Amino acid sequence: MRAREVFPNARVAVVGRPHVVPLFQPHPYADEVIAVDDSSRAGFMAGARLVRNLRAGMGFLLPNSLKTASFFAAAGLPVRIGYDRDARRMLLTHPVALRPEDLAVHEVRYYLRLLHFWQDEAMAPAPLRLEVTAEERARAAQWLAERGIEPGSFLVGVNPAAVYGTAKRWLPDRFAAAAAHFVQRHGGRAVVTGLPEERSVAQAVCDEGGPAFYNAAGEMTLRELMAFLSHCSLYITNDSGAMHLAAALGTPTVAVFGSTDWVTTAPLGPHTRIVRVETPCAPCLLRHCPIDHRCMTGVGTHMVLEAGESVLEEARTAAAR
Repeated sequence: MRAREVFPNARVAVVGRPHVVPLFQPHPYADEVIAVDDSSRAGFMAGARLVRNLRAGMGFLLPNSLKTASFFAAAGLPVRIGYDRDARRMLLTHPVALRPEDLAVHEVRYYLRLLHFWQDEAMAPAPLRLEVTAEERARAAQWLAERGIEPGSFLVGVNPAAVYGTAKRWLPDRFAAAAAHFVQRHGGRAVVTGLPEERSVAQAVCDEGGPAFYNAAGEMTLRELMAFLSHCSLYITNDSGAMHLAAALGTPTVAVFGSTDWVTTAPLGPHTRIVRVETPCAPCLLRHCPIDHRCMTGVGTHMVLEAGESVLEEARTAAAR
């Protein structure tokens, strides 16, 4: 977290909704994590009181929403910094003007600009960082062992779904073929991840892949998924939240992009590759393709295999240094 670099002696608190804050429990740069259920007025005000009790002096508002600005104002933070958008200017003490070029850069760089009030030079995005504990890794190893997957063996994670919509999804049979290649070459197993409602998509990959594949969709909490990803030798995924988790944990990651913007949402990690094809309609940012899904059907299995071999070699070389 670059806030720690700018404010090395400050107490840093992460405030977010309950499904998000587990990312930072624990995190070396977060001194405190506060979950706020703002789905009701009671939850909203309870969260504001918790933040007020921190006696915090400054808040960086990352979500571009009126509700977020209202929350930090209700919490009484004397300095509230965020982008001047969504009719919230009067709730910010330091509104940051939104420039056209801000929407054409990676989202990490977009948010780093909020720190420029306190630092003269613009900061380039650094690889994201998440961590799991030794206990979490041990539980994940036990979970794998119970499913006949020896800890330390070659493990391919596969993420064939995407919450946003079907336009972001590469084809299940190609996910299966790509993962099967690495399983056969390295003598390992493949585990397909996803949410409970994505289990059928995961099963389609497993049916194509065969007995070396295990359907784990719906079986893991967020922290359990992070611990699992820390064991993966390779993660093959669509553009998704799980993609960012794997990259931030340092797992070699191959991400297939189609309808979404690879410039603004590429995974930032030490070992990542993006696979995509140029099409005149991408990025369309649509949930479902209204034509022939050419941005995804144009991505051949061989492209993902090449990217996977490349990122694995890169990770091996880095580990040998």
